Amino acid sequence: MTERLSRRLLALLLVFFLLVGLTYAVVTPCLEGSDEWSHLSLVRYYATHRSLPPPVIPPRRAATGADMAWFLEYHDPPLYYAPPLYHWLASRLIFWTDMDDLPSLMVPNPNWARGWPPEPDGTPWNKNLYVHQAEETWAQSGTVRATYALRLVSLCLGGVVVWSAYALARLLWPDRSVLALGAAILIACNPKFVSVSAGVTNDSLLNALFSLFLAWGLGGMRDGATWRRWAGLGAVAGLALLTKQSGAILLPLGLLMLVWQRGEGGWLRRKNLVSGGAFLLAALAVGGWWYGRNAILYGDPLGLQPHLASQVPLTHFGLSSLATIARSYWAAFGWAPILAEPPVYGAAALVLAAGVLGMVLRAGELRRASWVTQRGLVVLGLAFVLNLFSLFRWAVVTGAPVGRLLFPTLPAVAVWLAWGLGHWWRVPLARWGLLLAGLLGLLFVVIVPWRYLRPAYASPRLTSSLPDRVEAVDLTFQNGILLVGYEPLTKDLWAGDDLSLTLYWRVEEELGRRYRVWVQVGPQDPTHKVADQDVWLGGTLYPSEFWRAGDTVRQVHSLSIAEWSPAPALYWIRVGLVDEGTGERLRLADFDGDMVVLGPWRMRSADPPPSPTCATNFRLGEVIRLVGYDLEGHEEAIAGQGARVQLTLYWQAEGILQADYTVYVHLLDGDGELLEQDDGPPQEGMYPTSWWLPGQVVVDQHVIHLPVDRSIADAAQLRIGMYHPATLLRLPVYDGAGQRLPNDAILLPGPAPDGVICEPPLSTAR
Repeated sequence: MTERLSRRLLALLLVFFLLVGLTYAVVTPCLEGSDEWSHLSLVRYYATHRSLPPPVIPPRRAATGADMAWFLEYHDPPLYYAPPLYHWLASRLIFWTDMDDLPSLMVPNPNWARGWPPEPDGTPWNKNLYVHQAEETWAQSGTVRATYALRLVSLCLGGVVVWSAYALARLLWPDRSVLALGAAILIACNPKFVSVSAGVTNDSLLNALFSLFLAWGLGGMRDGATWRRWAGLGAVAGLALLTKQSGAILLPLGLLMLVWQRGEGGWLRRKNLVSGGAFLLAALAVGGWWYGRNAILYGDPLGLQPHLASQVPLTHFGLSSLATIARSYWAAFGWAPILAEPPVYGAAALVLAAGVLGMVLRAGELRRASWVTQRGLVVLGLAFVLNLFSLFRWAVVTGAPVGRLLFPTLPAVAVWLAWGLGHWWRVPLARWGLLLAGLLGLLFVVIVPWRYLRPAYASPRLTSSLPDRVEAVDLTFQNGILLVGYEPLTKDLWAGDDLSLTLYWRVEEELGRRYRVWVQVGPQDPTHKVADQDVWLGGTLYPSEFWRAGDTVRQVHSLSIAEWSPAPALYWIRVGLVDEGTGERLRLADFDGDMVVLGPWRMRSADPPPSPTCATNFRLGEVIRLVGYDLEGHEEAIAGQGARVQLTLYWQAEGILQADYTVYVHLLDGDGELLEQDDGPPQEGMYPTSWWLPGQVVVDQHVIHLPVDRSIADAAQLRIGMYHPATLLRLPVYDGAGQRLPNDAILLPGPAPDGVICEPPLSTAR
């Protein structure tokens, strides 16, 4: 690959990174970036007070949801205490707008107070840190304008990291432009890095300073730089120190590169001593004053006490913590976090494994490599090790094992990994695999905002008209809350499956109160629910107390239907509202009741029905067949004091029925006289015949109680059939040979005192 083509491809990659990063910035609401709330609080403090904030030791730790809600509220001075460079620069960059509305925007997710913090799973529900109000727009909010401006600056700093990875690889392997591009692509393919770079955070500035330091430092090591250049490098290290405490990692790295630089004599030669002194003096002059000020004024040189006092340390650092770091190093977003599907992490692990194996296989090449390559790789490896050690220590004392804290050395990792993957570039088939992996990685980065972030953060407040597919309901609860409609379910329910229900609400006046909405799935009897959900009206993103007059709100409910749900049967969805302040259900304004009933829908089971004990072959009408039955007769007392007969019928539909039929079961004595009967719709009305599906077997149970003066021994036969409840006309009944039975009735042998008896059914009826 020519130098010219390599640079053009790098330019295209940088444009890609910035454009994709803009989508991350757009779909992620204000305050939802990595610790964005704390950084914006500090930026506003600098912009308002134009002075350094004092450290604030919080009176509590973030041990419970209520405690966390308190931390997430606005505090002046801020609870977050950090070196000032990033936040001071940011406050200067937003001189053209204000952030006066930040305190009113910092309303924590209401689930915190109830002990339901955002959960780390693969769903988009309950992932937001904050409520997001209608006024949270570019036109109405100075904080939003400042946030998006600073996010654009962060993206440019992220582009510096991508460029630095390319520059580092070209410095170590000047003739391998493909390897350099690979290192840059590995960074651009990291969706978590793109996400962090699209937020307001001092991490972006630290990452850029780290990468520039490594590139400039290795160049100085190769060229044998003057003391002035090392002083300049020390100034970069000082800027990193003034951005974040982990910038201290650069001090030993700079001294190592200085000692290893090209030149005559030992490492104690005069040039090194002068350059080393210039490096350290510049670093301390630029960045050391803040630490000295902390030591003098507060007795806390690193300024970490405010942060440590609020965190809950890890009691154990194990595999789960390592897994959290690994996921959040590549694809875990938000606080909870929002996770990708497991195969996505598996694919990333395969690329990592291939790179590590490639490093091992080509380790022998290092003996023939130039001293710049050898020492440069050592410096990059040491940078990562120091960063990793710093992260482990931080994770233990703060309880926050987050992989993004390794991003300062992301270019070092990318260069090492690209070198390892380069081993497979020599194999034609593997080369195509690497190209495919790179393309898929870039594609995944593009997909992430729309696949994961937008569903988690999209406001439920509609800014356009209702979709055409909405089924109208138009029922109003007290306080003027109108259930406009819902999106009809397009398929049957299934026992053990998940159900997604979308409701549309509207108000004509501001509510100013917080309500909950409950949704239940159940049969005709509302007490026998098989799925339910009780959440905030408007969700955690836009609770009802913030609704404005004329708002239409779309709310999606995800319910898990119990596997034990009786099926097949008909089920209804019931919806109601609860006033959070009083705990009382809201009643409907124009109807007597406190719930809206939607449906019904057919519930189906993935499990096949049981096989009948006694097989039969009778057809009723054109499309119903009796394929079997079970019969049990249990003496509840001695003969002459009553008995209980339980008959289970197995019906099968062979087509679609247009009417709902009633089943009759008559218990006859030896003379054909009626002892007792049980008439009713199949499954006690839970699954009418007009809902039956072709081929479906419906298990229908009937219980008959004999009078107390009769016993099972008196029963001889059972007479069974179906009739239309309005006309009382029976469905014609045919036997297996197609012959119509007398009286359109099926005769089965009656119960025996000693158990179930299957005999050939009689083809006549009395």
